[in-house]
Amino acid sequence: MDRRLDRGGAPALAGRAAALNVAFIHPDLGLGGAERLVVDAAAHLVHAGHRVVVLTSHHDPARAFPETSDGTLDVRVRGRFLPGHVGQRLRAPCAVARMAWLAALTARLPELPDVVFCDLVPHVIPLLRLVGRARIVLYCHYPDRLLAPSGGALYRWYRSPIDRLEELGTGMADRVLVNSRFTAQRLRESFPRLRVEPIVLYPGVDPLPTPDLAPDGGTSDKTILCMGRFDPRKHVGLAIEALAALRTRLPPCDFAQVRLVVAGGYDPRLREQRETVRELETLVRRLDLVDRVLLRPSPTEAERLALLSECRCVVYTPHDEHFGYVPVEAMAAGRPVVAVSAGGPVETVCDGETGLLCPPQPEAFATALARLLGDGALAARLGSAGRAHVAAHFSRAAFGRRLEGVLRSLVEERRSSR
Repeated sequence: MDRRLDRGGAPALAGRAAALNVAFIHPDLGLGGAERLVVDAAAHLVHAGHRVVVLTSHHDPARAFPETSDGTLDVRVRGRFLPGHVGQRLRAPCAVARMAWLAALTARLPELPDVVFCDLVPHVIPLLRLVGRARIVLYCHYPDRLLAPSGGALYRWYRSPIDRLEELGTGMADRVLVNSRFTAQRLRESFPRLRVEPIVLYPGVDPLPTPDLAPDGGTSDKTILCMGRFDPRKHVGLAIEALAALRTRLPPCDFAQVRLVVAGGYDPRLREQRETVRELETLVRRLDLVDRVLLRPSPTEAERLALLSECRCVVYTPHDEHFGYVPVEAMAAGRPVVAVSAGGPVETVCDGETGLLCPPQPEAFATALARLLGDGALAARLGSAGRAHVAAHFSRAAFGRRLEGVLRSLVEERRSSR
């Protein structure tokens, strides 16, 4: 009988030897693209019969995906005493410290993981190597060094050891997965000495139970939905500026039916997110759009689905986004997407077939929105094609099967080398 334990603590029988023990470590299990991927990966493995534990240092059920609190996943919060920042600064060292604590705990799990799935903070992979014998999979959403703001000589001195540790940890992973060809290229540019070839594994979504768009466009209000975390890097202000530019492209009676809903994750603990909301509110007032724009911080899953059902199209404003869940989710809901023609959306949105890609300029976005709001048949056709596109190329089941194959191959490699 295998001494490893199943989720309930009972000894795993020999007949279940094919099941893997997988530990996920993630610093903050909130709402976001990285968290969605971790939840999807862990949930697929659970449903496939594997034993999964998710270790995190912060989990607020009110600001998290439902699978993390409805019993689907075994979520264990450890190291919550470690701060996420010090006076809104030193976030990178704090994230490394939190993940290092979780990494150390993987060696004390009764399940003894066969594989540890790490994302966001590869800096702790050397510690994972030191404390355990599990195979290590790194999912790189984007190199952290490229997300760090630029700064002067003192800041570069501060970042230097963090960046070197990121490169060291990335190179020590058994497999490096990335969310797009765009990210793979940026990873190679960031770490030219990296010996592990990144594998592109696109995140997946399921078709959403939203009604198809009416070909005639209907007569109800024409809602534009902008989804994305309230973070300055998401450039949500572009959607508001595009709405202002749209005012000159539609007759007044038609523009009176248009509204923009900005919905996304919001963490009041983070100063930059609080400032982003204040800046967006100021922009709305300055552009005289108070009655046309609604901000919806941290909508629930049911509210998010309702927003997708009610909208005519979805706008996605980040520049050089490495993947972007929102365009794929919008297409899964049968809604056409207007996104920046760079980064991940270039790989997921078929320009002119499932959505419209534009340069990150208010005038360009306004022109695209005017087409979709003024031509209901076009919006319906793009939405229908988008739903089929996601089902064929970006399904959650395909993502899960490929991930499971990667994990199994790693474990088999270890067994065959003994």
